[in-house]
Amino acid sequence: MKRLVTSVALLAVLVCTAAALADGSAVRVSGIQAPADTTAGAPGDPCAAVDPVIGLAPVLSNAMAGSLIGCWYTDTFNLISAMPDGAIVGTGSEHFVGCLDLNRNGRCAHRDPSGSLALTYVFEGQYDPVTQQEIAGGCQHGVVSGTGGFAGANGWIDFTDNVTNGTSNYRGRITLTDGGRAMRAKRAAAAAAVGRSSAMC
Repeated sequence: MKRLVTSVALLAVLVCTAAALADGSAVRVSGIQAPADTTAGAPGDPCAAVDPVIGLAPVLSNAMAGSLIGCWYTDTFNLISAMPDGAIVGTGSEHFVGCLDLNRNGRCAHRDPSGSLALTYVFEGQYDPVTQQEIAGGCQHGVVSGTGGFAGANGWIDFTDNVTNGTSNYRGRITLTDGGRAMRAKRAAAAAAVGRSSAMC
């Protein structure tokens, strides 16, 4: 009976999540960003190999775990101010390629929205004026646009740096709009067509 209740509760959560997405409601996201090839995994991490958006090796990439699974790429950084005490402010643009892991099972499934997100950010950090080592830092990102399952998405994601191990904790909200739902519907229809075709053989 306990297993049945747990299964029903899990199903209810998944149904509510799907309903929230269908209404275009904001989905909370959180997790950890880590440097590719080091903290995030073994050498050869796909995030460090090729940025699928530009087709070239990225200048700076990170691996994402948690609600967002995939790769995070820095496109531009513009230094706005740098103080003698080591405080700096910068702005720029970044993009994410991967999926939104709706059921938190640690992988991208066909029902999880996937594609890319384009974001702008403001970074604020404090560095040691002598060693140039980061003491504290974080950035605020605004979602500008998306592709695939993220088409029409908007929202924000904040990062707080963990200067001890080089990772960052992130949290925020992403709203998927009609564009994302249309792409998921097309994927589902294509999967169903493949399934019917295979069944007839």
